[in-house]
Amino acid sequence: MKYWLIVILSAISAVPCFAQPSIQGKDIIKDISYLASDRLEGRFPGSKGNEMAAKYIERAFKKAGIEPLFHNYEQPFNVIVKLHAPAAGNFITAADTGDFLMNKDYSIFPFSGSALVKANVLAAASNEKAFRAESSFKANWVVLWRNKAQAPATDSLSDYAVSKKAFELGAAGIILVSPDSVDQKDILVRLRPRKEEPLPVPVIQLSRAAWQRLKAILYPAGEGVSSVSLTVSVSVEKEEVVAKNIAGVIRGSDPLLSNEYIVLGAHYDHLGYGGYGTGSLQPDTVAIHNGADDNASGTAALLAIAAELSRHRKELKRSVIVIAFSAEEEGLLGSRYFVDHLPVPGDAVKVMLNMDMVGHLNDQHQLYMGGAGTFPGGVDFMKKTGEGTGLNLVVHAGSVGGSDHVSFYQKGISCVGLHTGGHPQYHKPSDDADLINVPGIEKVARYIYNAVDGLANREEAFGFSKQD
Repeated sequence: MKYWLIVILSAISAVPCFAQPSIQGKDIIKDISYLASDRLEGRFPGSKGNEMAAKYIERAFKKAGIEPLFHNYEQPFNVIVKLHAPAAGNFITAADTGDFLMNKDYSIFPFSGSALVKANVLAAASNEKAFRAESSFKANWVVLWRNKAQAPATDSLSDYAVSKKAFELGAAGIILVSPDSVDQKDILVRLRPRKEEPLPVPVIQLSRAAWQRLKAILYPAGEGVSSVSLTVSVSVEKEEVVAKNIAGVIRGSDPLLSNEYIVLGAHYDHLGYGGYGTGSLQPDTVAIHNGADDNASGTAALLAIAAELSRHRKELKRSVIVIAFSAEEEGLLGSRYFVDHLPVPGDAVKVMLNMDMVGHLNDQHQLYMGGAGTFPGGVDFMKKTGEGTGLNLVVHAGSVGGSDHVSFYQKGISCVGLHTGGHPQYHKPSDDADLINVPGIEKVARYIYNAVDGLANREEAFGFSKQD
């Protein structure tokens, strides 16, 4: 009898043992319902609704007894929300070409610098041919052909990538033209805030008709560097607002390990009323985008997990930073600001877990995560933590993704991004709280609680491993 008891106990001890946190779906959906209500008007950075969301998070942290990481939990930073190009400061002139009208003949790229540039113009039949003449870039306007309309900035063929390359080779300004193969309608870019860092030189798009008109004056005999100069004035004014990250810290109990940190985060901003240039996938509809899944779900899960961690703070060896980021939709601005202005030593941050869209658990119970290979044993740890949860974990060592955890990854900090997958309501006004899978998000939040608890008490060494 004793023999069988020993065998049974040994078998039980070999199975990972995780706490059953008292996180409840009914509490999470209550928070989602407030954060994703019409009252908050889509939580656009700098808006009244965004500020209401920030204060709601602050009150929740305070109620849970979580220590502020910053004064009043708030880490403010500036966000560009609008770009203006006043008519008086923007014009194009060249001999005998007539007037060029902004937003008809040409437009200004959002990543353009402001300057008055008078220079000769280098043009070629293709970008490949133009870059072979890179010695002629210096102090000249350079005409390049758009390869992919609206391509991501990270794409080597994007407007931003080719413009930046031309600038680095000495171009005084860049003119982009859309060939038929890229955009038959020849639509000019809109001057809307974008994620790319602005270049110091003017970058404009000419319509094909305007380019033909200009080309007839500049190149009567072909291509190359013109003998006639082109004068372009670009003046872009920025409208900025103040956004805030909201952060607290739950101090660990170990005298040494409490100086190390696990970060748990989620962004709380969304698209406001949508419209063109906001990221809405229904841009012709100006309506409140409540962003219940994106990302009131992650924010509400953060509040539930943070409160549970605070209740069990004496069981945590390492400290845990809990942070709600703003301006994620504007280009990970809140998380970038945080990692650039860390209130703790960078090497003390061991792992960051990020929740972005965790409210639509599907029928297969799939919880996706990327970046688990950025710390030793991460893939196995994230899988084992999920045993017995009823979740179907899809764990990638790489596939780091594109949410706030990427800001940490780019600083050499291990990270895991978690989400329940896409859906037809993504970035549309229909992303509402009544579509949240309440039992599902309860399971997800409990799983992430156990993951944070496990990392905070982990005995194995941490270390960063680049994946993508």
